[in-house]
Amino acid sequence: MDTNKIAIGLLSPVGLLFALPILLWAFSFTELFGQEKCSIGSISDIEYQRILSRAGAQGWTVWPGLSNGAFWPSDSGFRGPTASFNSNLNDQLLSYVRELAGSDASIDRQLASGHAVMRSMGAEYVQTQEVPDMRRDRAASRVRFTYYLPQVRFAPACVLCLIWWYTTIDLIFSHDLATDRYELQAVNVLHAGLKGSPDKERARNVPWGSCPEFRKSGRNG
Repeated sequence: MDTNKIAIGLLSPVGLLFALPILLWAFSFTELFGQEKCSIGSISDIEYQRILSRAGAQGWTVWPGLSNGAFWPSDSGFRGPTASFNSNLNDQLLSYVRELAGSDASIDRQLASGHAVMRSMGAEYVQTQEVPDMRRDRAASRVRFTYYLPQVRFAPACVLCLIWWYTTIDLIFSHDLATDRYELQAVNVLHAGLKGSPDKERARNVPWGSCPEFRKSGRNG
């Protein structure tokens, strides 16, 4: 084997194009995503550490097969997802969060579990928004905790991930304004692509490294 030819091949424009995503993928595992010490409502820092440890032990954080079919850039290369893929993915991640939280979990534990799942995958908490729920009356709203996940983390050979960098993941809670109660409703994943690529710093409305929380007057459990 001629190592010189291999080295020259890697330094060619095409070789560099494919080598760069792999280098960025490897680097993504060294990035520090901020503090992992969180107290979320009634969930203490010690309890959150237990939840995070359990989340980190799950199979969806292991590569290869890192996403277990959950993130299409890792599994389908340049092909896009099928029509039903995104809804299946949302349901899959929602079930992960609920499984981690356990049955009859308080809303604080559900939020802590969702945050732990996101952090175990390397997603960064960036934004919280509360907007009126247009599908219901004005006595309800939806709270979105938005996380940004580098797509290349799940797709080491994804050249397109150099153009469309992030996948955004929303943990969505309903908020009944009359009773001031929250309920975990959905997880929504949106891959960057031709329809748009999110700007993480422009979207940020929470301090870097912070932990999610509900409004202080609105925790039910």
